[in-house]
Amino acid sequence: MRSRRPSFEQLRLVACLAAALGVQVPAHAYTVGIASASRSLYLQVGVGNMAQANPNSAGNNTTRNNVTVTVPAAALFTGAAQTMQTDSTVTVSPIDGAAYCTPVGKVYIGSFFRTTGSSNNSATLTVSTPATLSSGSATIPFSSIAWTGTGTGQFDSEIPSGSFSSTLLTLVSVAKNTWSESCLLFTYTNPGIMPAGTFTGTATYTLTAP
Repeated sequence: MRSRRPSFEQLRLVACLAAALGVQVPAHAYTVGIASASRSLYLQVGVGNMAQANPNSAGNNTTRNNVTVTVPAAALFTGAAQTMQTDSTVTVSPIDGAAYCTPVGKVYIGSFFRTTGSSNNSATLTVSTPATLSSGSATIPFSSIAWTGTGTGQFDSEIPSGSFSSTLLTLVSVAKNTWSESCLLFTYTNPGIMPAGTFTGTATYTLTAP
C-alpha cells in the first residue's frame, strides 16, 4: 500500500486494552492496604468486576476497552501529539469510591495481590504489544502510542508515564495485600508521514506473582 496524505477520516488508531492474570517493583504512588486472604490476584484495565470496597467480590470480566483517535487533516505532519479517547466509563476508584480518573477520557487500572503467606513477595504488572498496529498490509509502530500517568489531586498513578514497545514492559510492582491503582491518559505521538487507514492492535496487561 502506497503512503499518501490521509484525509480527516482516513487515519484512525484503535488500541484494544486487555487484562490477564498469571501465577508466578515497591509502589511509589497510590496504594491502599487490604486484608490478607487466600491467595488471589485481581487486575482491572478499564471496566472491571468488583463491588465497591469489597475485594472479596472481585471476579472475571470479558470486557475489552479501547482507546481511539482520528487525526484531523490540520494535524498531519505537524508532530503535534493527539489525545486518544476511551470507551471505558470508569472514573471512580473501586476500592474507596473516590473520583480518581477525572475528567473522562482516561483509563483506570487497578490491581491487588492477596495472600496469607509470611514472605514479602510482590506481584508484577507488565504490558505486551506487537511491534505494530495494522490496517491490512499497512502498519504504524505501536510505540507511537504513549501514556501519561495521572490522578486526581495528590493521588498520582502507580504506573509512570511511558510508551508501548515491541518488548515486554514491566510497569510496576504490587506489594502483597495492597490495592494499587493508576489512571492513564493515552496519546498518539503523530510522528510523521503514515499510510492511510484504520489501524488496530491489542495491548495485553498481565499481573503475575511468584
